[in-house]
Amino acid sequence: MNSQTLRHRIATLLMLCSWLLAAVVQAAPQEPVRASERWAMIKQRGQLIVGVKTDYPPFGQLNAAGQPEGFEHDLAQDIAKRLGVTLVKVGVSGANRLQKLEEGSIDMVLATTGDTQDRRKMVTMIEPNYYSSGVTLFMAPDQYIADWTETRGKKVCATQGSYFNRVMAQRYLLDLQMFNSARDAKLAVKDKRCIGYLFDNTAIQGDLRLPEWSGYKAPLPPVLGTPWAIAIAKREQGTDFERVLGDAVADWHRTGFAIEREKAWGLLPSKFLAEAHALWTKQDSAGNSLCQRDSAGQWPSLCRNPVFLNSADVSGLRRLGLWVKEHTGMDLTLVYDDYDRERFLKGLATTVLLMVLCVVASLGFGVLGAMVSEARLWGISRTIRMASVVGRMTPPLLVMYLVLFGVGSTLMASYGISLSPFAVVVGCLSYYTGSSVMTALLFAAEVQRQQRADFYLKASNLRDVIAMSSGHVTAALVNVSKATMMASAVAVPELLSAVTTIMTDNGNVTLMMNVLLLTFLILIFVTFRLLGALEKKLLGSVK
Repeated sequence: MNSQTLRHRIATLLMLCSWLLAAVVQAAPQEPVRASERWAMIKQRGQLIVGVKTDYPPFGQLNAAGQPEGFEHDLAQDIAKRLGVTLVKVGVSGANRLQKLEEGSIDMVLATTGDTQDRRKMVTMIEPNYYSSGVTLFMAPDQYIADWTETRGKKVCATQGSYFNRVMAQRYLLDLQMFNSARDAKLAVKDKRCIGYLFDNTAIQGDLRLPEWSGYKAPLPPVLGTPWAIAIAKREQGTDFERVLGDAVADWHRTGFAIEREKAWGLLPSKFLAEAHALWTKQDSAGNSLCQRDSAGQWPSLCRNPVFLNSADVSGLRRLGLWVKEHTGMDLTLVYDDYDRERFLKGLATTVLLMVLCVVASLGFGVLGAMVSEARLWGISRTIRMASVVGRMTPPLLVMYLVLFGVGSTLMASYGISLSPFAVVVGCLSYYTGSSVMTALLFAAEVQRQQRADFYLKASNLRDVIAMSSGHVTAALVNVSKATMMASAVAVPELLSAVTTIMTDNGNVTLMMNVLLLTFLILIFVTFRLLGALEKKLLGSVK
C-alpha cells in the first residue's frame, strides 16, 4: 500500500467517524427563551443594580469627589442605557460579589470576574466575554527584558498564594522570591532584589498610573489569559435577560465601544479586545456577520469561548474530540482545540528542524574537524583534538547554559547583542556530537594507517573512512536527534516545551505524556531508518 492510498483511507475513515458521530451526538433541543422575572423587576423599579469594583483602578475606583468610576462603570452605564433604566452601583469585592448576586441584592456583577468552570456552576456567565486579564511582570525603568524567554533562571518577586506562581515557575524556570504582600514585592523590585514582580496585568496597569511608580513598566505580553464575563443569577440562564446582556457585549465588540473605553481610561491596548473586534466584525461572502445567533438563539461556536464548548455545540473533528472527552475522559485537546493543535504542530516542526540541523551540523563539524586534525597543521590540529576531547566530556546542557546565560548575558550587557536560543542549541549539540563523529573518523583513519603507514584522511578517501566508522557515526547522529529535547530548557519552543505547556494549561498530563512518547518514538524511528538507508547506500558504493 503506497502512502497516497494510506492517506486517502485515513481521510475517509475520519470522515466516516465524523458522520457517525453527527448521527449519534445530536444537539440537545433548545428550550424557548424564558421571560426573566429579574428583568421584569428591573423594569418595574426603573433601576439596574450592578455590583462593581471601587478598589481596582482604572476598572473601578473612587474619584477625588468620592464618586465611583472606571472602565467597567462605563460598561454598566451603557447597559442601563440600553435597558432604559437608571444605573445604581453597589461596591463589591472579590470575596462577596457572587454572594451578593445569589442573595438577590444586586441584579448583575460587572467586577473583573474571571469566567471559569467552577463559577459557571454557581452563576450564569454572559457570552461573549467582555475583557481578559493575564500574568505579566512589573519592572523597573532600567530593566530591558523584552521577552518571557529572557526570564529563564532569573529572580522574580511574587506574592504567596497566587494561582499562577507554580505554573510560571515551571514554564520559565523562574527563581521565585515570595512575599506576603504586593507592596513588599514591588519594593523588592525597587531595591533590585529581583527583575520584576509577577502579577495580574490589569492590577499592574493600575499601579503604573500612580506617581510613586512613575517610569516603571510592564513590557512583557500577558500570558495565562483568563477572560472576564458579566455574571447574573444561575436561574437566569436561558432567559431574555441573559440574551439582551449578551447582545450588548457583542455590540461592544462590533462597534469598538469597549476599545474606545479602554483608550479613554489609559489602559494599554488589549490583544483580547483587538481580536474580539476583528472576529465580531468579520463577514461571510454574502456580507452577513459570522457571529449571529442561530434560530435557537445561540452564538456560533466560532464566536464563543472554546473552553466551555461541548460536542453538541460543534461539528466535524472538534465534535469527535469533545465526544471522546465527554464519554471516555480522554482530554486530547490536539483534536478539538485549534490553539493546542497549532502549538503542538509548531513544536513538532521546531523539533524536526532541530533534528535536521543538528544531524547535518554534527556531521559537518566532525568531518571538518577530522580533516583539519589529519592535516597536521602545527598548533591547529592539536587544538582541534583538544576541543574534541572537551566537547565529548562536557554535558551539552551545561554548555548551553554557559553560552546562553553566561556569554549571552555579557554580550547583552556590554554590546546589546542577544543570542538566539535556537542557534545556541544547534551549535552546542552539534559541537558535542560532532566531537564524537570526529573521534570515530580519526579512529577509522588510524586503523587504515596500521595497514598503510602513509595514509591520512583527505577528501579523496573520506567516503571510505566514513563507511568504516558508519556504525559509530550513525549512533551518534541518532543520539543527537534524541537530545533535541534539551532545547526546552532554554525556552526553545520544541515538542517537549509545547506538550508541557498544553499539560500545564489543561491538566491532561498522563495522556499528553503518552502522546509525546509516541511522537518521539516515531521521529527517532524515522531518523534511524533514514540514516540506515544512507549508511547502506554509502557502504554499497564503497568498493
